[in-house]
Amino acid sequence: MPLIRQLKIRRFRGIGRLEWAPGSGINGLIGPGDSGKSTVLDAIDMVLSARRSATFTDADFHGLDTTQEIQIEATIGDLPTSLLELDRYGMFHRGWDSDFGVSDEPEAGGEIVISVRLTVGADLDPKWTLYSERAEAEEALRDLPFAERVRLAPTRLGAFAGHHLAWGPRSVLNRIAGVRPAAGAALADAARQARAAFGDAAAAEVADTIDMVRDVAGQVGVVGAEEAEALLDAHGVSFGAGSIALHDGNGVPLRNLGLGSSRLLVAGLQALAGNTSPITLVDELEHGLEPFRIIRLLHQLGAKDAEPPRQVFVTTHSPVVVRELSAQQLWRAKREPAAPNLSLIKLGRNPADQGTLRTCADAFLAPSVLVCEGATEVGLIRGLDLYWTDQGERPMGSCGVAIADGTGSNMLQRALAFAQAGYRTALWHDSDKELDVGELLALHAAGVTRFFWDEPYTTEMQIFASIADDAVGPLVDLARDWNGEESVNAQIHARDADIDLAFDDPFGFTAQERAVLGAAATKGKWYKTVSYAETLGREVIGPHLAASGGRLTQTIGELLAWIMGAAGENEADDHGDVEI
Repeated sequence: MPLIRQLKIRRFRGIGRLEWAPGSGINGLIGPGDSGKSTVLDAIDMVLSARRSATFTDADFHGLDTTQEIQIEATIGDLPTSLLELDRYGMFHRGWDSDFGVSDEPEAGGEIVISVRLTVGADLDPKWTLYSERAEAEEALRDLPFAERVRLAPTRLGAFAGHHLAWGPRSVLNRIAGVRPAAGAALADAARQARAAFGDAAAAEVADTIDMVRDVAGQVGVVGAEEAEALLDAHGVSFGAGSIALHDGNGVPLRNLGLGSSRLLVAGLQALAGNTSPITLVDELEHGLEPFRIIRLLHQLGAKDAEPPRQVFVTTHSPVVVRELSAQQLWRAKREPAAPNLSLIKLGRNPADQGTLRTCADAFLAPSVLVCEGATEVGLIRGLDLYWTDQGERPMGSCGVAIADGTGSNMLQRALAFAQAGYRTALWHDSDKELDVGELLALHAAGVTRFFWDEPYTTEMQIFASIADDAVGPLVDLARDWNGEESVNAQIHARDADIDLAFDDPFGFTAQERAVLGAAATKGKWYKTVSYAETLGREVIGPHLAASGGRLTQTIGELLAWIMGAAGENEADDHGDVEI
């Protein structure tokens, strides 16, 4: 099965430069919007499609600079026998090695590949040629024969898949087992019957006009028109293979199926077509599909096959797709901030990546990720985000920041998984358990920003230690509402039997009283759910933060600055880190 070993793009739309060696099965492209994912699929379609011409405009040139030509090059491996003929293609044969890439001279025992290059200059005239350095030096130009291009041509499963449900020139139906509809005689007869039937029906409607035509013909001596009839124009009634379409049992064309149903059916037909369509392109795979049908479509495309039946390129913004694909099938599109280059970073290089994908799929679709130690921190930042939005600040989502739950023991490996995949990553954790030097070094080397409390505080301890006096009572009241008044009071008295449970002292609270409340909240898990902590952040901590002090105000202020920084500069300062 032919497949793309390497793809090079130069100056095509939003991509200044890309060099990529995709996998042999499914290649799922994820990343923020407008990062160039769809452009990659368009480039593959342009360079390999079986077309003799294509329409380009100035907008297809990077930066609208038509003085710099567009160049798209696809290097094809696993070649059919016809493309291995030395007499015809020896000048263009190149070598491929998964470790070292393309070499212009094939090595003994190595894989032979062929590079197809598309160039577009200021005249907007596309030119397809086979490319090798040897051929270029000798000015040898040659394109693939059209029949070979048809064999390599990708099938595109777009937003509208209806054209695949008729026997059109680029329909998957024409690829199935290489069979084309041999219905020429039947189509011609149908056209004749349509003309005759129309003539019988139209005779009464246009009889007066026909009589006048016959009279005039007799007067002017045009014998052939004296017996004129109203029939359909022979040139206007012609049926080709494209006129044959699939219909349901009631005669309704299947092209009228819903978007998702059409895509599923066409994907199944492509699977049936097998090797006749070696490459499939699917932009926005989830478009028009419910989650269970997304999973079915992925199965049809070979996502779970040990030996993929074809090479597939998909783009997605769906966490369902991210969860269903393996880490090795996903590539993160990252645009370099200082240059118009696009990088595609493969996930799955670390064993922890797969588990992180399953549990934090949403976060892989954002450019920046805040990994929170547990549910308390997740809820707090969600609540603070709602409070800040109420005050006119930009929401976290519009800044491109997603939240990932570290579930306590997994927070380090999840933060490292995101950072090593190229995400701007921060870790927010408490300080009741000190990180060892090796863990700190790993986070620092990966570029992970850390936010944490004073040692040895948990999040609950830091809140009670630093929150404004008039917020202490509301914090305890919420805990009583959620956990029961008797239970909360008993947990407080277990640490200090003399403490006043009213918590309305006009003179404030001592450090000892605050420590008792912090310890009781931690032990009793007063706020250990996302919903409880979210309410806490929005209704208590946010409104009282300006009047609070200590590490609580400092760390949350730095956290807000990091979030706002995600909207602009992608490089983060190392707020709150420690010297090691």
